[in-house]
Amino acid sequence: MLDRADMTSRLVEIVGQVMPERSSLAGLASDADLYAAGLTSMAMVKLMLAVEVEFDISIPDADLHPDNFRSIEAVEALVGRLRSL
Repeated sequence: MLDRADMTSRLVEIVGQVMPERSSLAGLASDADLYAAGLTSMAMVKLMLAVEVEFDISIPDADLHPDNFRSIEAVEALVGRLRSL
């Protein structure tokens, strides 16, 4: 089973891969606003797809809301909830 630290580490890596401005990620807190850090709508779609693949989940349409991808913490909560279903 994946622990929280591993999940956070994986999510940081994924976010780093999809963010257009990777340099803005240095020292980014897990609760920092990813949109303020440069996450675009296209990058959000890439993030969502990468999260589905990485954690072997399917994100329902009802959860495809920008708030669920606003921070690493928000994505963590979404993944945790979907994995427990």
